[in-house]
Amino acid sequence: MPLEIRELVIKVTIEEENTTPPSDEKALFAIKRAIIRECVDEVLIKLEKRAER
Repeated sequence: MPLEIRELVIKVTIEEENTTPPSDEKALFAIKRAIIRECVDEVLIKLEKRAER
């Protein structure tokens, strides 16, 4: 017997923290770029392995 959901309610509570962001924006940008670069490298490796099969 199929189940049909006619209404879905999602409640979210957002709390702001009063923490200060890192003062060195260049360092933060470099860290983000490094993470993105590492992710791209991993995806390319996975795609190459997939193509070999």
